[in-house]
Amino acid sequence: MPETTSKLLHRLRSRESGEAFLNQKWAAPTCARILREMLEQAGMSAPQWIAGADISKSYGYQILRGERVPGRDILLRTALALQLSLKETQRLLAVGGCGALYPKVRRDAAVIFALNQKMTLLETEELLSSLPERSLFGKET
Repeated sequence: MPETTSKLLHRLRSRESGEAFLNQKWAAPTCARILREMLEQAGMSAPQWIAGADISKSYGYQILRGERVPGRDILLRTALALQLSLKETQRLLAVGGCGALYPKVRRDAAVIFALNQKMTLLETEELLSSLPERSLFGKET
């Protein structure tokens, strides 16, 4: 398990451990790696995630192998399927190169609400439809 941010910051305060930390080999977090870690933490298999986020099987495995980077809506469906917290969802979006959820955007606010309420993907879709806001299955613009 990777070190927490606070532990890394503490190490950087010290000259010796900070220099050692900076000189070690860096592996930038990839969307695929973070997603695999989140699946493991959730105790969910790849097929369960693929079904829960309603992603095609081939596309899902391409994402997990790092061959494809999913779009924002796929990552949001993933967050709902894994019942991630808002903080975890924001991290997944950041590593995926997507914009963070922003509460001043009504669609994003609805997704934040759904995440906080531990809504399912179907319940979130119903919420978005009732507002009306773009579906998580719609074409991204």
